[in-house]
Parts: sequence; structure tokens; C-alpha cells
Amino acid sequence: MSGLLFYWFSWILWIVVTFFMEKSKNRTILACWILLSILSSDIYVVIGSYPVSIALLLMLTGSILLLLQSPHLIYHLSASFTIMIGYAAILLWEISSPILIILPRVILISFILGLVVILLAKGLYSQLGICLLGLSCGEIVHGLMLSSYGFNVSIGEMQFFDNVLFLLVIIVFVNGLHKGKYKLSSVLNNNKQSMRWQNE
Repeated sequence: MSGLLFYWFSWILWIVVTFFMEKSKNRTILACWILLSILSSDIYVVIGSYPVSIALLLMLTGSILLLLQSPHLIYHLSASFTIMIGYAAILLWEISSPILIILPRVILISFILGLVVILLAKGLYSQLGICLLGLSCGEIVHGLMLSSYGFNVSIGEMQFFDNVLFLLVIIVFVNGLHKGKYKLSSVLNNNKQSMRWQNE
């Protein structure tokens, strides 16, 4: 079942980007980036002696390019470092004491790191960049640590992409709720003002 959430949410995300975003250069780049990630998710390239997923390298590159456009680059890199440490720590905790993991890995990682990302950054693109960079670097650190202990692991397996996409969906959903709340409050304020004018 590994990878099912990734493919499902990736195609949903591609449909949203392609058909619901305004026509722009960013929409085209984002749609192509999602398609390339889907196509290359099961293709690995050997760097040194470590097999690394091409989709992970695409996510790493895309997140760096996304964060380079931010005026608060140092802060966002520090936040990404926090996410990297948290992700690698949860995975190592799962290996050392799996009985303490009471929820499935995807749900546990996504909710904990999603909460941290939402608290650390404002703005959807900043949160997405921090999330992708932190998780990608965390996966690399985790893979290198396991390899140093003699485990044969591939960096960027399908479970990683499940975690990434589930976390992205949570971040996008929370941002949608915030926008909906602001729109609803503005509509209610406008209705209150119009009712005042009618009463006067």
C-alpha cells in the first residue's frame, strides 16, 4: 500500500493546480513539477553508494527555489532545519521503540510536523517550502544514518512520499480554512453594515 496516498493526492493536487489556479507562469511550473515528481517517484539514481529517488531531488531543488524568493530566507532555513531534525528524530524513535508509536506513521508525522510548520511560518508558499526542504533533508539524514549502521536503505522510498503529500494536504487544508474564515467574517461585517444603514 506504500505510495497509494502519494499518487492519489498528487493527482488531486495536479488537477487543482491545472484547472483552478489562475493562468500564470507559476501555475505551469508547478503543474510540470508535480507531474515530474509523479513520473520519477520510483526511479533511483546512485550517488556515491546511496540510491536516491529522483523525485526527492526534484522536491529538494523545488523547495530551495521556492524559499529563495522569500525575503526571510535565514529564518525559513532555520525552520526547515527544525523540521529536518523533527522528521529524522520521529523515524529513529519509530525504529528504537515502535511500541510507543500509537498512530500510523503517516498520521503521526503529518500532524506533528504540520502543527510545527503552521506555527513557524505564515503564508502558504513559505509553509510549503519549509515543509518540503525539511522533509527532504530529514529523509537524507535518516537514510545516511541507517546506512552508517549497515542497513541497506534507499533514500526517498514511497513511504516518504506518502508522508510528504499527506502533510502538504494538511497545510493546504488549514490555509483554506483560514481564507474561508476571513471571507466569512468580511461577508458578515458587510451584512451588519448594510443592516445598520437600512435601520437608519
